[in-house]
Amino acid sequence: MGGPAYRYEASSSSTIKWPAYFDGVPLFYEWSRDALFEFRLEAGGQLGQIRRLFPELPLANPIDIEFGPDGALYMLEYGDGYYAENPEAKLSRIDFVRGNRTPEPVVGPPITYAAAPPLTVQLTSEGTADPDGDPVSLFWDFDQDGVVDSTEPNPTATFDRIGSFGPSLRVVDSTGRAATGAARVVVGNTPPVVSFVTPVMGQPFNFGQTVRFEVAVQDDQPVSCARVTVDYIVGHDMHGHPISQAVGCTGSFQTPRLDAAHLLSPTVFGVFRASYTDAPGPGLPPLSAAVFAVLPPTGPAPEQGSPPGAGAPDGGARDAGTSDAGAP
Repeated sequence: MGGPAYRYEASSSSTIKWPAYFDGVPLFYEWSRDALFEFRLEAGGQLGQIRRLFPELPLANPIDIEFGPDGALYMLEYGDGYYAENPEAKLSRIDFVRGNRTPEPVVGPPITYAAAPPLTVQLTSEGTADPDGDPVSLFWDFDQDGVVDSTEPNPTATFDRIGSFGPSLRVVDSTGRAATGAARVVVGNTPPVVSFVTPVMGQPFNFGQTVRFEVAVQDDQPVSCARVTVDYIVGHDMHGHPISQAVGCTGSFQTPRLDAAHLLSPTVFGVFRASYTDAPGPGLPPLSAAVFAVLPPTGPAPEQGSPPGAGAPDGGARDAGTSDAGAP
């Protein structure tokens, strides 16, 4: 995917802006290989070299990059999975570091749930480090009130009321450089558990057939099938094309035959995704869960065809499937 070309501003006072070395250099990024690249141009704008950028930097399916007014690069990463709340999904900022580097806070556990208060959480700063080996100081704020609650590396925090909390850790090195990380604590609601009764992983499947679905949900909140969403997706390599969607715990999809673009691909499969979002009381965040059933085609390749909706691009229009609760 094509990215921006960097524009160096000598007058900018930003301490994180990229250097003049990258001025006018176009960038691009690659989803499947989790990589960033730079085009090095010769006189007249002719392509000279393609160079890999930051090969040591772990990425999770980059989908967009832009330079900010501060001269740093901002990157959106999708994570692994099809239309789900991927744990690796994030917005990152890539700075150019001059001299001493910023400490790197790590807060654990990343997320904790409890159905009711009180909840006691053993927090940890394990993994927190300074890239330059500088000594660091730790400052915990359990309830986001701006008051330091602990300076210990692994404190215990108790949450005695219903709500969503973000205990944070501010790490300051001996030069004054600082960074903050946070965990998430939810008291009064726990995530639902979603499962497919049918289809099940690996069951016989061919494009063009009708596939019936049944979804089961367990939750500490009242369950409503009206909040169950089921998607049919054509999986292709490491991405997916959403085709149809239905609402309800039971229903069916008439899967279309493959379009010409995917007909000859050996890495195409049917994906069924069921998701559910609960509806807790006031002051609590709704929580979601999703489950997938991946069905590799087991029979001979179907005849070439392209019914309406088949092979829709990512994020494109979708036909509605049918469910016993009614299609959306």
